[in-house]
Amino acid sequence: MPNTLALVAGLLMLASVAPGAQAQGAWAQPLDAYEAAHGFKGSEVASLITRIVERQLLTILGVRSVHDLHVRSISSGIDAMSAHLVVTDMAEAARILKAVQRVMAAEFNTRHVTVQVENEVLQEEEKLRKT
Repeated sequence: MPNTLALVAGLLMLASVAPGAQAQGAWAQPLDAYEAAHGFKGSEVASLITRIVERQLLTILGVRSVHDLHVRSISSGIDAMSAHLVVTDMAEAARILKAVQRVMAAEFNTRHVTVQVENEVLQEEEKLRKT
């Protein structure tokens, strides 16, 4: 990613709180002082960016949790995100997908977005298939 440290600094501003996430029952781990104050290496930056993206996705009304989240650069200047979202109401899937696309474009300049929407029943079935 171009100018990764500047990107991380900007994303840290966004990461301070995920408004509404706790009200929906979703909890993201807070960044600790060490993470906020020190420089990061490649894998640490990727991990931090993923956590920040997760926090932003959790702010979307109806998103209960996020898993299998991947944020990566697929070519110079083109970033991609894929994730599974557990939602409270599958009838809201189209609205939630549009909100994810808006957040990723506006906050992260990422327009290559792939999302699997599932409810808790589908998530449990997926867990069973993986074991």
